[in-house]
Order: sequence, then C-alpha cells, then structure tokens
Amino acid sequence: MTITEKVAYIQGLFDGMGLDKSKEPQARVLSEVLDVLKEIGDEIDMLDATLDEHGKEFDGVEDALNDLTEGLTELEDEVYGVEDDGEEDGEDDFFQVECPNCGEELTIDGEVLEAGSIDCPKCGQKLALSFDEDEENGDD
Repeated sequence: MTITEKVAYIQGLFDGMGLDKSKEPQARVLSEVLDVLKEIGDEIDMLDATLDEHGKEFDGVEDALNDLTEGLTELEDEVYGVEDDGEEDGEDDFFQVECPNCGEELTIDGEVLEAGSIDCPKCGQKLALSFDEDEENGDD
C-alpha cells in the first residue's frame, strides 16, 4: 500500500466518523493534518515517477563521478608522491629500544626518535635517543 493509499484509507475512516469540523476543534485539526498528509503523499508519488523516468540519467552521473574520483586520486598520488606500499615519509616506522636502567623494551616511532629523548614508562628514567651510528658502536 502506498502512502497516498494509506492517507486515503485514514481519510475514509475520518469521514465515516461523522465529525463536524465546524463545531469540534479536534476534528478540524485532524482534517488539516490529513490534508497535509495527502499533499506529502502526492509529492512523494511525483518524485518516485520522476526518479523512474530519469533513473538511467542518474546512473550515468554516478559513473562519471566515480571516474573523476579515481582520476583525482591518481593525480594526488603523482603530485604528493605517495609510495606504493602505503607508507609516507617513514611515518609508520617503529623502533625497539631497551631501557638501560630497568631493561623494559620500548616501542617508539620516528617522531619520538627525532625528539631525541623519552621517559621510560616503567622506571621513569630519561633515555637519550640518537641517530649517530658512531655513538652506538662506541666510536667518538
């Protein structure tokens, strides 16, 4: 049953009640609500008919938008140099560091490594982090 058919059914029930709209304020309100519902049902029916008539045109627009989106994604990848593996500029690199005080294994990212130090969450010791391979090998 469509919305228009449901509204017509309710209208029939209302009319069958024999309420006098001029004397009963509730009857007047119900009558006005039914009129609005009828208009809404008519509008929905018109929109459905329009969509049925032009449905194929909308499908073409959707396909064109999908093509544009794919093209823009490819252009962004070219311009911004996104790597094929999904990582950008080493942002997803993680490193394991052992705290010399308590032996806790810490996992840090490139941002923390660049900051140069971190506090051990277990013992609170400040760890100095370095990129310098000479310091790691003991060569000064």
